[in-house]
Amino acid sequence: MSNGEQRANPAPKKYVSLREVGRQLNIPPSTVVYYKDRFARYIPSEGGQGRRSRYPVRVLAIFRRIRELFEHNWSAQQIEAELAARFSRFFEQGRVEGGPDEAPLPGEAPGVHGAVRTLSTVLDKMSDVLESQAQFRGEIRSLRGEVEALQRERDELARRHAGTVAALEREVAGLRRAKAELEQSLRRLGEAVSSPDEDFLARPLVIRSAQGEYLGVSGRGKPFSLRDFIGLIERNAASARGISMHWSRTAGQWSLAVTARDAATGQERRIELLARRTVTPSRNVVTEIVRLNINGEDAPDALLLSLFRQVRDGFSG
Repeated sequence: MSNGEQRANPAPKKYVSLREVGRQLNIPPSTVVYYKDRFARYIPSEGGQGRRSRYPVRVLAIFRRIRELFEHNWSAQQIEAELAARFSRFFEQGRVEGGPDEAPLPGEAPGVHGAVRTLSTVLDKMSDVLESQAQFRGEIRSLRGEVEALQRERDELARRHAGTVAALEREVAGLRRAKAELEQSLRRLGEAVSSPDEDFLARPLVIRSAQGEYLGVSGRGKPFSLRDFIGLIERNAASARGISMHWSRTAGQWSLAVTARDAATGQERRIELLARRTVTPSRNVVTEIVRLNINGEDAPDALLLSLFRQVRDGFSG
């Protein structure tokens, strides 16, 4: 066969239908139609509109790529840019291979018409790519604006938070100062009330027997008081002994701790007296000895009675 016959009878092209595309790629027919309509400018076809359209076999690669990109959550604009960049060679080949409407003009050198059409196609695709890039740049600018807005919001929240922390720190510092002042006031108050008042010390000193009777000591025309008891301890202390006394108050009761140390032997004796204000059945206000502790052991009632007898004898004498 001569070269002229070969040009007169070109090799037939291979085409596929949309149904064949869906069958080979396992894509539902409705999806194939959507791809074809959405990306029509990137899918070459021949034979007119509708069912008369024919698609070269190479469109299988385009449909396959579209499906892959959608599965990877690409947007339609991103897919268009990808098709324009990746399959431009297919578009050019589709125009260069020629059809009935691509025959050279009279007097035109063979292949010039196809080259012009190819160049036009490339320029169209480049324009589409630039348009897609412009869209991408617009999206990038929009995203940058959102990021900047979020950064400003973050900075504002940080500023407000810093102000809140500073205010809390100032409030805590104020509370600490108030606490220190209160503790100082309480210490001063404790120092001012470090011992019972005069009424508590001057009232008659009594003990309560097992029968509930209040027993006191009278002599020299006045009752024996807690102050008399303290004075008796001080007078009976030998010069060789060191004596210290300390008052404390708990739950409305006064505690007197007396510590006597023998200078010669170094032995120490500790007496703790617990007393409280009491009103007797006869409506007398007295100071009652609640407990007497000697060297860590509570004195029994019999010892208290014996002590009061000794006090009475000494006080009366």
